[in-house]
Amino acid sequence: MPEEELPLKWREQALKLEARLRKLTGQAPERLDAQTINRCYPRRPWVAGWRVSVSFSDNIVRRIDVLASIAFPSVPVRTALVDHPEFMTWPHVESDGILCLLPNMAECDPDDPSAVAENLLGRSIRLVEELLEGSIIERDFREEFLTYWAYKAHNDGARFFSLLAPEPPSRVVQVWKGNSIEVVEEDAESLTRWVQHRFGANVKTNTEKAAFLWLPQAPLPTDYPETASELYALATAIGADAVTTLEQAALDEPDDVVAVLGATGRRGSGLIGVRVPNPKRMRHHSRSVAVPVSKGFRSGKTEPSILLNRYFGSGPVIRTGVQRADANWVHGRGQDARTEHLLGATVVLFGCGSVGAPVAGTLAQAGIGKIILVDPDILSWPNVGRHPLGASAVGRNKAQALAERLQVDFPHLHVEGRACGLHEVIRTDADLLKDAHLIIAATGSWSAESALNHWHVGQGRHYPVLYGWTEAHACAGHAVVVSGEGGCLQCHIGRTGSPSFRVVAWPDGGDASQEEPACGAHYQPYGPVELNHVTTMISDLALDCLLDPPTRSFNRVYTTSQRRLDALGGRWSDEWLAEQGHGDLGVRTLDRPWPPMACAACGIQTSIKMA
Repeated sequence: MPEEELPLKWREQALKLEARLRKLTGQAPERLDAQTINRCYPRRPWVAGWRVSVSFSDNIVRRIDVLASIAFPSVPVRTALVDHPEFMTWPHVESDGILCLLPNMAECDPDDPSAVAENLLGRSIRLVEELLEGSIIERDFREEFLTYWAYKAHNDGARFFSLLAPEPPSRVVQVWKGNSIEVVEEDAESLTRWVQHRFGANVKTNTEKAAFLWLPQAPLPTDYPETASELYALATAIGADAVTTLEQAALDEPDDVVAVLGATGRRGSGLIGVRVPNPKRMRHHSRSVAVPVSKGFRSGKTEPSILLNRYFGSGPVIRTGVQRADANWVHGRGQDARTEHLLGATVVLFGCGSVGAPVAGTLAQAGIGKIILVDPDILSWPNVGRHPLGASAVGRNKAQALAERLQVDFPHLHVEGRACGLHEVIRTDADLLKDAHLIIAATGSWSAESALNHWHVGQGRHYPVLYGWTEAHACAGHAVVVSGEGGCLQCHIGRTGSPSFRVVAWPDGGDASQEEPACGAHYQPYGPVELNHVTTMISDLALDCLLDPPTRSFNRVYTTSQRRLDALGGRWSDEWLAEQGHGDLGVRTLDRPWPPMACAACGIQTSIKMA
């Protein structure tokens, strides 16, 4: 792009940058013309560049380019080493010499682009000096091996998924080959379950043996196998177990032997992949035909040593990236210490409406291993505005439709939907509740939740039950966890389901609700944004209950802003003011006690405990 066509601000900042480089280097930076930029950086967005010469400690003068795009100064310049060695000789130097100096999340000051450029030029010089010294070369190639493998991969692995635990030892695993997709898992049963969760129960789930090879250290670029024999040599260097594993993956004569290689890099493990094509010979006089690798033997009777020699000969391999899709990676990229515990947890959630459904989605994202959703209701159009399910689920049972969606989105979990009510579960499948690590009730039905509370009290309250609901217009939300000590749910809720404590009061004792043109059809027109604060609070308390179960019942409360309360015509209730004072009471979350009372559900037991 001709300079005169660039924005005025761009040109002003470019002149300042050029002056800064002149002062810094003591030389007049060479302006790069468009032809030079296009020749040196044909796939880059640079519109201008400046070249400076730097004398390094080995007494060689090397040129460094400072390059700017049309987005400069908002987007900082990049630097490139013009006189760079062959690609993959030095880490942090891309094939066209561009230097990788900063993490991908790094931010720079767009108001002082010249200072940013000076900093980057200084970093570039220090990097080259470190590379000349040599000590970081092998270290960084190994620590960041996923990046450098990707540079030399034939396939980016966008549809090659691993469910494997990326840890030793080398072992035979299983691979499922679908339509342009491959998934590797430890065993056939687990792999079949994942595939059916993700792609449906009717998909074909035939699996094959694959090899997982654990490398004692991450490979250098010189170690990357080009041929099947080089892959076999790599396995040999690992040890006898790795060789046996690789051979086992080939003995059934697959179209491709799939090998996943694991190693430890910076801050954790990484996976890369290699495919060894079946060495069918494609020539026969003037016609091309496929000669099977088992030529000369009856089907399935090929001498193993001959078969393996044919597979692991001089034929080229296909290097590929691998996308980790194992649960530990999905939930925290392998760095969240809570994941293993949560994956072993079971949650039963009653009520998949506008409160329960978002909670269910959040728990799935958090990695709860088993989630049972229960709701008897059908999704209708008025539900869609504040429900995770949309138009495609209208007319379907909420629990089943939501479970299906979550199961597809999180195929490593077990998500089940039941189209029934809470009373039916207590009557016909109480063991489901006994086996749960946490029960969540968000039904909005006092009949259902009082039944659950009575059942819970009768069981001795050995594990927590979490109840969640909103006050009118979601101006306040409540989460009550009922545990072994303290009150049960009914201790602070009346016989008809009216809580003894409210945060918000409304004119004339009502709730400012509206009515449809139908008998008894009341509603409150608030949306998912207001509700999100409440469902997040309930989800947060659910994780607390799973990770560190409380021993005493308590109430967690969320309150909206004063501005929103005023706009709706509500006010803080007298009991809330008496408890919290008359200061700024808006937008907060706090915990309140839920002490025992002589209620209908646990009154006799409570009286004895309080005596």
